[in-house]
Amino acid sequence: MIQILPRKLIDLARACPFRLYAVGGAVRDFIAGLVPATRDWDICAPCTVEDMASAARASGWDIAARFPSTGSLVIKCGDVECQFTSFRTDSYGQSGHAPESVCFTDDIAVDARRRDFTCNAVYYDICGEQFVDPLGGIADIRAKKLVPCAPPKKLFAEDGVRILRLARFCGELGFSPQAEVLCGAAEAAYKFHGISPATIWREMKGIFAADEKYSQSGGCARALEVLNQTGVLTKVFPPLTALGKDCVERAICAVGRCPARIRAAALLYPLGAESAAECLGRYPAGKAFVHRISRVISGSEYDGSAAEMRSFFCRNGDIVGDCVLLLRAFGDERAEEWERLLEKMREEGVPFSLSQLKVRGGDILAAGVPQNHISGALGYLLERCAHDGSLNNKNSLIKLALEYSRTN
Repeated sequence: MIQILPRKLIDLARACPFRLYAVGGAVRDFIAGLVPATRDWDICAPCTVEDMASAARASGWDIAARFPSTGSLVIKCGDVECQFTSFRTDSYGQSGHAPESVCFTDDIAVDARRRDFTCNAVYYDICGEQFVDPLGGIADIRAKKLVPCAPPKKLFAEDGVRILRLARFCGELGFSPQAEVLCGAAEAAYKFHGISPATIWREMKGIFAADEKYSQSGGCARALEVLNQTGVLTKVFPPLTALGKDCVERAICAVGRCPARIRAAALLYPLGAESAAECLGRYPAGKAFVHRISRVISGSEYDGSAAEMRSFFCRNGDIVGDCVLLLRAFGDERAEEWERLLEKMREEGVPFSLSQLKVRGGDILAAGVPQNHISGALGYLLERCAHDGSLNNKNSLIKLALEYSRTN
């Protein structure tokens, strides 16, 4: 473990007048033999936040953020960033998610019990170069089990985000929860409120990308199944409730056959493009992401003659491949038909975007097409080439552009 720690963090630990521990995901991943693309460094100690800030500054670290009420700091030194938290215990009220009171402690076992799962409650003593395991998390990591640090219903009722984390860890890590853990999460799902859209979307982004973090095939579908079993999936996306159990399960299966970029589209495909966009619009998913997902869903619903499909493919060349993948994921026979037509069009040299046309706006402007006709002319050229790829050469396109200009 000492070999993967940043040198600057080791030097900081040696300079601290107290024991400094690494904890959480980086420790868990090392024990599990998992190597993420990037590591997040969570550290903790039996000291006050002021003591940690003082030690960090003395070692050349900057204090990037300070949260005294929770005993937390974000410290940075060059390209290394660490999240620090003082040993503590949390008390939750009826509001859920955020602790109402925090008590600081110097007892590592007390600190461990306030964490979510035992796999995240294994500590690494940086100076002592040894693991400290108050709750048996190492054995649970090796057994690939998600075991809560507190009774399941209590754990999830305190903070509904932990249900999302349960699902994400199942997907990312390939760990399995015990039946009583799922039951506890389901019983506590009614407390899934008061959580910011940004927090929910951060976890959902991790779930949609669950396969990729540690190359765990089928991770996203596993995570969504956990959310479905606990009743939280329909709290994240309420319109899914009306689809019924079979339809939602079919969508989750389809998600497992899709690349990460269209997993949200697969999950929400049965709702249709408009409702899917409304679902995603509740969260800070980004306008471009929501628009693309909506287009992929809408495009996959398109049905027309072969001639109409040619035009549609050229107008939507940036998403048509994803539309085919989505149809294939749902076992729709149109996927094969679309792929055959697309392959035929490729063989014919049909352009699927304006950038694939053999002329640019400047070419047809120089040939005499008025400036105010350029945009319309390029669209016309793409439409003509959709039905005859042989037209995609500079001379033919300029001739067609001039014809378009004379008649418009």
